[in-house]
Amino acid sequence: MNEEKELSQKDKYRGAFWALAVGTQGGLMVALPVVIALALGYWLDRQFGTLPWITLGLTLIGAISGPIVLFRWVTRVVKRRTEGKQDEENS
Repeated sequence: MNEEKELSQKDKYRGAFWALAVGTQGGLMVALPVVIALALGYWLDRQFGTLPWITLGLTLIGAISGPIVLFRWVTRVVKRRTEGKQDEENS
């Protein structure tokens, strides 16, 4: 009985750590494209003397592409995780 309780405790923590990992990666997937686009746009604007237009354009592209990449990634991860749980239940 104690072993079952310990196992369920491990499963609970495993799920919490999985959620933390997914949340962290998801946040980075949204933030990094924006920050990279902002830095690249600022540098290009400084090179060509067009401040702020390239920065605004690239930042907008980064802000749009981040959530799209995040959505695709999360759907793959959740699908893979739910399929793994269904396989465990069937065996």
